[in-house]
Amino acid sequence: MRSFWRKHVNLRWLCDKTQPRNAKADWTLADEPRMMRAMKAWILLLLLAGCSDIPRDPDRTLERVTREHRFYVGLVAANDGSDWQRVLARISKITGARPIIRPGSLEPLLLELEEGKLDLVVGARLDAKSPWMKRLTIGPPLGEKADSPTAERLVTRNGENAWIMLVHGAIKAESGR
Repeated sequence: MRSFWRKHVNLRWLCDKTQPRNAKADWTLADEPRMMRAMKAWILLLLLAGCSDIPRDPDRTLERVTREHRFYVGLVAANDGSDWQRVLARISKITGARPIIRPGSLEPLLLELEEGKLDLVVGARLDAKSPWMKRLTIGPPLGEKADSPTAERLVTRNGENAWIMLVHGAIKAESGR
């Protein structure tokens, strides 16, 4: 190891006043592949250390649902399909929670969802240009008319990523996609 430093690193500029202070060594960090691999490994470990609880729920919706054994669902009044019932049954089975359903019209239910009073809105039919498309997380389409742009959807709050993943997974499992 000692010969490596003598051969590759020029430290004379520290003692020699005739060489400029910014003189570079013959050896650089890129010349040592093991050193680079070790540095990459440490950087990767440091980056992964910050990702321990992803997906994250800032308001802990999924944690609350599993702790309280209930979740609040807004049901759009015109909805009469059974697709959403199967999805809610799957969510109930996964979380051990039962849905508390409150019927209503779309806009008031979406406002309550955005405020955190509801966990899910079922049966929403939203246009692609609706302002709700950016304010809330719109789930995959439900039912056989899934190709329709106005198909029924389940809607969740933005940012509650673990809850969103669970709901989207239940929708996909029930629709066979």
